[in-house]
Amino acid sequence: MKKTNRQIQDDLIKQYKITIEPNSKCYGRTHVHIKKRTICKWKQTNSIVSTFTLLHEIGHCENNNSKMRRCEEEYNATQWALDKCVELNIDVPLKIIQKYQRYIYNELARGLRRNGSGYPSKEEMQLRYKMPTRTLL
Repeated sequence: MKKTNRQIQDDLIKQYKITIEPNSKCYGRTHVHIKKRTICKWKQTNSIVSTFTLLHEIGHCENNNSKMRRCEEEYNATQWALDKCVELNIDVPLKIIQKYQRYIYNELARGLRRNGSGYPSKEEMQLRYKMPTRTLL
């Protein structure tokens, strides 16, 4: 029998030893405190969006490298989440992928506007995803 999104989320929280703080006093949107492995402001719902958001935040913990730029952090966390979705056979809607891709490109553009050097190219920040119903390669 196929697991629900809530069951998948519960399994991920246990597997990656994550603490959830839905009513945290932190700033507004969902985010992770990497060293504490705590995710703040995340609401558990039985949806793919909620599952993908959780995976993305766990991806920040699993790809922690203090030398990465913001766009690289976001790219690696999102790509990790997409790879996990393939592994778990979760079909991520294109709308979600496009939202995260735009955010990665915005972070890349911000770094370049601030005269940053040595940034990866836009092509290197292109998300890769392959599922039976959709391919972005």
